[in-house]
Amino acid sequence: MFDFLMHPFMIRAILIGIILAISTSLISNYLVSSNQSLIGDGLAHISFTGVVIGVLFSNNPLYVAIPIAILASILIKLLMRSNKLHGDTAIGLVSSFALAIGFILISKSAGFNMSVESMLVGSIFSTKWSDVLYSGIISILVLIFILFSYQKLFTITFDSTYAKFSKIKEVYYDYALAALTAVVVVVGVQTIGTLLISAFIIFPAVSGSLIAKSFKHMMINSVIINVVVTIAGIIIGHFLSFPAGSTIIVLHGITFGVLYLFKWIRRIE
Repeated sequence: MFDFLMHPFMIRAILIGIILAISTSLISNYLVSSNQSLIGDGLAHISFTGVVIGVLFSNNPLYVAIPIAILASILIKLLMRSNKLHGDTAIGLVSSFALAIGFILISKSAGFNMSVESMLVGSIFSTKWSDVLYSGIISILVLIFILFSYQKLFTITFDSTYAKFSKIKEVYYDYALAALTAVVVVVGVQTIGTLLISAFIIFPAVSGSLIAKSFKHMMINSVIINVVVTIAGIIIGHFLSFPAGSTIIVLHGITFGVLYLFKWIRRIE
C-alpha cells in the first residue's frame, strides 16, 4: 500500500512539500491578516523572472533570483509606504513588469533549458536533495524569525498605532518580513512552481481563519491544513498522473469551499 514511499523522488517531493508548506503557512498568516496576501503572488511572478535570469547567467539560479526578489520586495514596500500608490497597485506594477521581462528573455534565449510549464505549475517530483536542503535552511530562518518576532509582528499586524506608541521598529519588521517572503517564494518557484507557491501564500491562512478562535489558533490551523493538503495532493497526483502542483491547488480550493460552507451552516443554525 505504501510502496510508493520506497521511491526517492516521492520522499523528496513529500519532504520539500512539508517544509515549504510550514514556512509559507507561518508567513501567510501575517500577510493575509494585514491585507498583503497579494505581495506573495506578486513576488512569485518576480521570482519567475529571477529564476529565468539565474538559469541564463548562473549555474545555481538561486544566487541570482534571491537578490532580485529581495530588491523587488523592498521596491514594492517603498512604493506602498510612499502613500502615492495603494498596495495592490504597487505590487501589480512591479510584478507585471518583471514577469514581462522574464517572458521576453525566454523568447529570445536559445540557451534556456527549463520548461516554462514546469516553472509555472511546478515539477516537485523532479526535485533534488539539494532543493530539500535549501528549503530546509530557509524554513529554519522563517521559524527563528517568527519565534523571536511573534509579539512584535502581531502588534504591527493588528494595531499599528500601539506599535508606534510602543516604539516598535515597524519599518524594520515590515521590510524583514517582505524580504523573507521573497526568499521563500524564490525557493518555492524553483522547486514547486509559480502558481503553487502563490497558493501556499494565500490559501492556508484564509482557510485556517474560517475555523479559528484566535490568531495562534489560525496559525496552527493554517500549518495543519497546508501540510495535509500538500501530502494528499502529492500522493493523489502521483497515482492519477496529475501535476502535483495543480492537484494541491485544487485540493486547497475544495478545502476552503468545505470550511466556508461549514462556517456558513453554523452561522445560520
